[in-house]
Amino acid sequence: MAKRSRDRLTENVNKLIEESERQRQEAKELGLRFGYYQQSTQAVVNLAFSLVASATISVFITTTVLKTMTATLASAKNDSLAA
Repeated sequence: MAKRSRDRLTENVNKLIEESERQRQEAKELGLRFGYYQQSTQAVVNLAFSLVASATISVFITTTVLKTMTATLASAKNDSLAA
């Protein structure tokens, strides 16, 4: 009877050890996946920021060029009318 109890106890301990190892491995894999997710999210945020910055610069340059061209054309028109 004592041997049977000891065998069952040993079997239960071995199962718990195996389960603990499996849980540890799953936690390690989850940590890796979370790290990849975090890096991917950061890359998307960086891309979005870059796109917003590029669009802002593009609008600023376009507006500046148009204002300069409009002023130049107006000045040339006034010069031709004055002549």
